[in-house]
Amino acid sequence: MKKFDDGNIQIQYSDENEPCVLELMNQALIAYETITSLFKLKNYDRKIIIYLYNSVEELHNEVFGEKREEWEVALEGEDGNLKLVTPLNPGNVHSYSDILKITQKSVADMILADNFDDIPNWLDITTYLFGLNDAKTIYSYQKLNINNIKSYSDAYFITLSLINIYGINKIIKIYKKAKNYNKILNASDKEINNKIIQYYAEAV
Repeated sequence: MKKFDDGNIQIQYSDENEPCVLELMNQALIAYETITSLFKLKNYDRKIIIYLYNSVEELHNEVFGEKREEWEVALEGEDGNLKLVTPLNPGNVHSYSDILKITQKSVADMILADNFDDIPNWLDITTYLFGLNDAKTIYSYQKLNINNIKSYSDAYFITLSLINIYGINKIIKIYKKAKNYNKILNASDKEINNKIIQYYAEAV
């Protein structure tokens, strides 16, 4: 395995992945800088190591010991390691550019998890920041509820609405003091849910 080291990111990869490593590194570094700057994590300097796998099948076999869903192309470890399918062979669900965005989201999620506890499962600022969700997606906003999250999309659409309603700085405060989210937003859970539904009703 080769190693490409640049500041807070290291990529370990095989020869066939050489063509994508520089771009992958650049995107990972952008995510690292974006999230540490936005959340003012001035003293955070943990190195994240990205292990590139040559195919979805290889990742699943080596990491899970069995075949998993085709969309599962990344695994974030608590030890600062990210196991990732190469963008050169992303499988049938994702594209080259998808893997770059997933890399950014994963790096950012690892940093947030490393710094903040009890992050609500209805918040997903990294999908918002790195453009993983298709803005044209048709979604049943009437069912959005911070107390009943059924998918990643629920969290994304809730986060998107709350950023537009309250501003991104309030959302950052919730990440830092998750248990105080009602006080930060000056709203009960019911009021928050109603505002989310109203936001999308007016946006349609």
